[in-house]
Amino acid sequence: MARPRSNLDDFLDWQARLESYKASGLDVDSFCLQEGVSRSTFYRWVKDVKNGIPPDMLMEEADRKHVESGEAKFLPVSIKPSPIELQLPNGGVVRLPLSVGQAVLVEVIKTVGALRPGKEPKS
Repeated sequence: MARPRSNLDDFLDWQARLESYKASGLDVDSFCLQEGVSRSTFYRWVKDVKNGIPPDMLMEEADRKHVESGEAKFLPVSIKPSPIELQLPNGGVVRLPLSVGQAVLVEVIKTVGALRPGKEPKS
């Protein structure tokens, strides 16, 4: 069974864990027991961290640092106006342009809201 693919979070977590190990003064067995990991996992991460961040994770790390720096650039977004659509409890649906005024909107809702399903308004 192949081990699951590591991600940048795993790498950074193990980088910190190994720093903690060095500062702890514990032997490998005690540290592994404390962390709930096997010796083989420990030594695999020692090797991986020693080799540095894998190339496929470097871009993600750079993106994170850029976002954390507050200098992230955002793509322009445009929102196209769409009509207002209200579905009333009696089943009526009101669709109006975004430019409709409040007074007109209120009157339309009152009128459509007073309708009974399947009946035409009286003129």
